[in-house]
Amino acid sequence: MSHANQSYAWYALRRSLPLFRFDELLEELVDCLPRYGVDEIIVIIDAEEFFHGHPRPEWIQYYQQKLFRIKEDMDKLGIAYSLNPWVTHGHADRGRDARKDFPGIQTIITPDGTELTARACPLCSVWQNNMTETWTLLSQTQPKVMWVEDDIRAFGENACFCPLHLKKFSERIGQSVSREQLVEAILQPGQPHPWRQEFLKMESDIMTDTAAFLAQIVHDVSSETRMGLMSSGPRNHCMEGRDWNGFTKALTKTSAPLYSRPTMGNYWEDSMRGLYHSQDSIKITRYCCPEGTIEHTELENVPFTRYSKTTTFSFLQMAISFAFGSQGVAINIYDHLGTPMEAEAHYGKMLGDKKPYLNAIAEYTQQPGVYRGVRLLHNDKYGHHCHLRQGDGLLGLTEDGFTTMQMLESLGIPTVYEESPATVAVGQQLQSYSDEEILAMLGGGLLLDAAAAEVLQARGFGEHVGLKSILPSKPLEEYGPLSAEEHFNTDFGGAVREYMTTLIPAIDYKARLSEIEVANGATVISRIVDPDTNPVYDCMTAFENKLGGRVVVHAWDYETALGVSFNGNIRRRQMQFVIRWLSKDKMPLLVDGDGAYPLAFRKDCANRTILGFFNLTLDPWQTVKFQLADHRKIRKVSLLSADGCWQTCTTMSIDKKDGVNMLTYNEPISFDTPRFWLIEWEQ
Repeated sequence: MSHANQSYAWYALRRSLPLFRFDELLEELVDCLPRYGVDEIIVIIDAEEFFHGHPRPEWIQYYQQKLFRIKEDMDKLGIAYSLNPWVTHGHADRGRDARKDFPGIQTIITPDGTELTARACPLCSVWQNNMTETWTLLSQTQPKVMWVEDDIRAFGENACFCPLHLKKFSERIGQSVSREQLVEAILQPGQPHPWRQEFLKMESDIMTDTAAFLAQIVHDVSSETRMGLMSSGPRNHCMEGRDWNGFTKALTKTSAPLYSRPTMGNYWEDSMRGLYHSQDSIKITRYCCPEGTIEHTELENVPFTRYSKTTTFSFLQMAISFAFGSQGVAINIYDHLGTPMEAEAHYGKMLGDKKPYLNAIAEYTQQPGVYRGVRLLHNDKYGHHCHLRQGDGLLGLTEDGFTTMQMLESLGIPTVYEESPATVAVGQQLQSYSDEEILAMLGGGLLLDAAAAEVLQARGFGEHVGLKSILPSKPLEEYGPLSAEEHFNTDFGGAVREYMTTLIPAIDYKARLSEIEVANGATVISRIVDPDTNPVYDCMTAFENKLGGRVVVHAWDYETALGVSFNGNIRRRQMQFVIRWLSKDKMPLLVDGDGAYPLAFRKDCANRTILGFFNLTLDPWQTVKFQLADHRKIRKVSLLSADGCWQTCTTMSIDKKDGVNMLTYNEPISFDTPRFWLIEWEQ
């Protein structure tokens, strides 16, 4: 397959052109974009430091002439033109006060009664009228994509309890409700108050109506323009009860596909481990979006210099984007203050230099196929059903699971959100699933942390889990002096007196543990010991139930226990043995070797498999070992070279045992040079 001139690694550059330097910046775009390999310009309107709050129609009408100039120059270069209005509801007040510029506007009122000054309630007619006028003018420039910012959300400080919201909610339940009453009901500990579900349904309806409203404005003027959505992570959107199916359908009333911009996070460079968030954001957002969605990940660099992010880290985020199948990257790496791009020329050089390499990855990962790994759970209705603890705020409605994903990936266990031989359920996730759905999971391979096991026990599934009882988790320090988790069971890769610390996540002893009573027929894999190494509590158990399924329970509450001290070589061995057992030796990919913090993936495409590996530490991996469960025999393995060419890999040894292909790569892999292999299977 050879498509040398096709841009599989699509670069969509987000760029502000402030008025005081407009001509110079436009001239620079014309000069630099072809050298940078940029395929599309996304003009950001009135953004960041120089934004004026909600733009007024007269200002947009003036700037519209500038947009026509940009579009004309981009058309000559063969570069697509799109638009990104920076304010929808509003990101932050930053000293602006929309109430002065837009008399009668209803701004957001937070749960504690604070009235914000520049963030508009979506139910407000003043805001709606202004959006209609301004977006009509913008749509007249006929952008390829009109991007809706992630300030179109109803969580955090954008959760609104203004009179318009309270009136609408009161009408839905048939009685008058105050803000204080509603907030108290939403945050009720334990069994959710019925008002919480009704409020989240209302929020979902409002957001869906808002999406339809914005799409209608655009398509009334420019029917060919496609709608793009920046989002803030589906776990966060559980706080607003977002119905992804309804929301995305409302945004794409035409037959044109949705453009999705999942956040890559890591707005500034901190730790290589932040890249676990980047890859997960792609996977979970894609899982929520309709089939056929075009995905341009959001690469941000705040505040837009090498002091915040290196070109190497930016490249790795782009490589992750294309490795995990995205069609493009929305690149926001230059400031909004009018600074020329060439003031940070190293970024543009990196973009141009890496284009062939990224193109070669994307050409294969964008082919139809399936990413493989252990299954994680996501449910839009998590916020409806989760049980809160006393003192939890609205953040308690954020879906559990992020820390578990990071733990699994860092231990060489790739994750997906689609079907798999093994599933992992943690925290309050299973509250959102029906009995039938839970029985289906119990009939396969299922790993439960303490909180998830407690949910199943309370719902009457104890006989399928292998527990007689489980007590609510509590901080480890409340149990008295407990020292370590002994991974002693040799059938699961353990050894007598093989210990892992209980000083989790650091040395604060606040990790939560549940006391479990093991049922007959269950196998104990690990146990908690005291300072004299005497066993005190069973910690990890394995059980084969009458449904034909396999279940492992870990007595740690993963949302509190995971961290740097949870990981380690013993933990990696323990968890990989568990996942192999749960999957009945059919796990598509497991990764081991001489190193820490791997990030790996497997994508199966017809008679080819793309295998990838990122090293998220500064120490090189000297050897990497892959286990691929597959009945087929490998015919050929090719390695992607730095210049973007696939070459026969001579440093990969291959063995096969019991239906598992064992691949060993014996060359060092450093953090700045991820590796990608193309495996061809015999017919």
